[in-house]
Amino acid sequence: MSVSKIDCVAVLRGKGEARVSLFRHLAPVTVNAIIRELPISSRVTVYSKAMVCLMTALRLGVEKQKYEFSKSDVAFVPSTSSVCFFFSNAKSERPLNPVGRIEEGLEKLERASAGDVIELKAIRQDAT
Repeated sequence: MSVSKIDCVAVLRGKGEARVSLFRHLAPVTVNAIIRELPISSRVTVYSKAMVCLMTALRLGVEKQKYEFSKSDVAFVPSTSSVCFFFSNAKSERPLNPVGRIEEGLEKLERASAGDVIELKAIRQDAT
């Protein structure tokens, strides 16, 4: 277990789940706020097969912003308070905070359609 890497799972109800890693070093304030808010559950918004977004109640500013994202990236959109999962390479007109990566199960999240619910939650790490 790493201090920087937080293992999570994004569960698309009735359609599967994906393993997601959040990385504190990408945007420490944003990632810590997301972790404190977990589990986050919301209906999704699908954008042209490029990404799916999960609405949150977080109010955060821009941090270590980027405008270009690759397939499997995870980002936070300060203007809409959303966590977004990218299915393809994309450019944004607004700054987004990079927060992580989809490690496996991307194809499961690609099945999302308007009205579906995604729950993002931390994977419990037992001490051994």
